[in-house]
Amino acid sequence: MLKKLKLTLWVSVVYVLSLICYIPTLLEQNGIIIPNGLLYLKYLYVCIPTMAAIFLLICEQNIKVYFTRMFSGKITIKYILIGVICMAAGIFDSYCYSFIVKTDVFKNTYLTVISLLTSCIYLLITAFVEEIAWRGFLLERLPFKKIKSVLFVGVVWTVWHMPMWIIRNSLGMEQIVCLCIWTLLVSVVLGMTYYQCRNILLIAIMHATFNICYLAPIQYNIVVLAIIIFVGTLLYKKSDKKFFT
Repeated sequence: MLKKLKLTLWVSVVYVLSLICYIPTLLEQNGIIIPNGLLYLKYLYVCIPTMAAIFLLICEQNIKVYFTRMFSGKITIKYILIGVICMAAGIFDSYCYSFIVKTDVFKNTYLTVISLLTSCIYLLITAFVEEIAWRGFLLERLPFKKIKSVLFVGVVWTVWHMPMWIIRNSLGMEQIVCLCIWTLLVSVVLGMTYYQCRNILLIAIMHATFNICYLAPIQYNIVVLAIIIFVGTLLYKKSDKKFFT
C-alpha cells in the first residue's frame, strides 16, 4: 500500500512540476509580459521526472540499488539488432514518404552533417535523462505483471507529454491523438526491450533513434511501429519465453 502511495505521489508531483515549467510560456502566449529567464523553465521540463525519482531514491537510501539495476544487463548483439531494426524501419519509412511526396525529409530536417550530429547528441542526452525516470525508475517499481506495467508506464508517459504538445507546439486535437498512439507504441517497445536487456543506455539509444529516424508524418510512423511490435510479439511467443506472465 505504501509503495503504491509513493508512486501515486511521484506521478502527481511530476505532472504538477512539469506543468509549472510551461506556465510562463502559456502566459506569454496570452499576451502577458514574462521575464525571459522564466521562459527557459520549459527546458527544465524533461529533467523533472528524473529529479523527482532521484529525490525519492535518496530519501529511501535506495539510489545505488536502482542505478546498479539500470545498468546490470549487457548490451549483446541481440539487443543491438533490435535497435538496428527499429532504426532501419524508421529510415525506410521516412524515405518512402519522401518518395511519395517528392521531397527529402532528412535533408529538410538535417541541413548539414553538423546539424545532424548536434541533433543526435541532444536527443540522446534528453532520451537518457527521460529513461532514467520512466523505464529505470517507474517501470522497475510497478507491482503489476510485465505487460500491464509496460502499458501503465506508456499511458503515464504519454500524458506527461501533453503540456509540450499543447502549450509549446500548439498542436491540434487530431495531431495530439496520433502522438498519443505513437508515444504509447514507442513506450511498449522501450519497456519490453528494457525488461529483456536491463540496460538503460541501450533504451536511451533506441529512444533517440525513434526521435531521429522517424521523420515521416506520425500516421506513417504509427503503422510501421505497429507492424514491428506485431511481428516481434509473434516471434517472441514462438520462442516459448514467458514475457507476458
